[in-house]
Amino acid sequence: MGAPTAEEVWRALEKLPTVEREKKLVEGAKKEGEMVWYTNSGIENATRYIQAFKKRYPFINANFWRSKTRQVTQRIVSEANAGRHLVDVIKPSTDLLPILLDKNLIGRYDTPLRAIYPTHAKPAFYTNMNYAFRVFAFNPRTVSRKDAPNSWEDLLQPKWKGEILFDESSLEEVMALLGAWGKDKTVNYLTKLSQQQLLIRIGRDTTTQMMMAGEAHLAVTTYAYNNESLRANNAPIDWVAEDLIPTLVYPLTMARNAPHPYSAALFYDFLISEEGQRLIAREGRVVAHPKVEPIYPRMKELQGLLGTPRIQLNTLEQNAKLLKDGVQILDEVVLKRKSSGH
Repeated sequence: MGAPTAEEVWRALEKLPTVEREKKLVEGAKKEGEMVWYTNSGIENATRYIQAFKKRYPFINANFWRSKTRQVTQRIVSEANAGRHLVDVIKPSTDLLPILLDKNLIGRYDTPLRAIYPTHAKPAFYTNMNYAFRVFAFNPRTVSRKDAPNSWEDLLQPKWKGEILFDESSLEEVMALLGAWGKDKTVNYLTKLSQQQLLIRIGRDTTTQMMMAGEAHLAVTTYAYNNESLRANNAPIDWVAEDLIPTLVYPLTMARNAPHPYSAALFYDFLISEEGQRLIAREGRVVAHPKVEPIYPRMKELQGLLGTPRIQLNTLEQNAKLLKDGVQILDEVVLKRKSSGH
């Protein structure tokens, strides 16, 4: 009999009472002594999570590697192809998770800490770390709140021509419209929107900064939590929760061949525990843990819209269904380039 696989280790843990389970995890992690996380989280945030985890489990030399999701996914696949299993815990995005699932690189880990989570936040292969709501931002120095656009349709008004900053990687916006409206209406709408002389730039932070610097009145593919934290620091920004809000879920997953399954389980549990979720909520984000409140009242309003038709969740199922059309429409209709596929 060889050593148990990571998934066998996790399955055996599922049956244990809480205290015994924690004891087993710590014993195993002490023998392993390390843990590696591949993530698309920002460097500062990832560093903060890892440091808090090390404070709690100083015997684990926890490390992370961060990049854009596409690079994270490519690295995992190429390492697996070379027979090198280096990563333990992975935070990709729901649109690129299917690639890892197809190649059987994601493991099932069911921890008792998931029990408190709402059903949509805990499918078989991941737990949602936090939500990200995409909203319309405007510059209050040039646009009053009553004149700001409240709907996707409002963006087609003549006064916004040449005044809309749009991030070129806004696939989630296209997928949200597809999910709610279907293909014909979405193509029709985005054809009209692209006639508004969109100012297409690279990066949501870039579009937000340019809008605040006065280069255009609106930036319509921005993150609500980011806008709200800038606003709290008196930056020239305000935002509107539009009629249909594209909302991302951030999946925390386990590598099926995790070399440090005990340490990996402790880190995963830490990030979805109340303590870990408070750490994430401190950034202004809305987390999935039902006991952790957002720090900004306006984010609480967005949280209250979860489960209503105004929120279009970027789930694994939605991606599987709409990804191909979404990429093609973004490339050909919005960005006016030949579709790259995915």
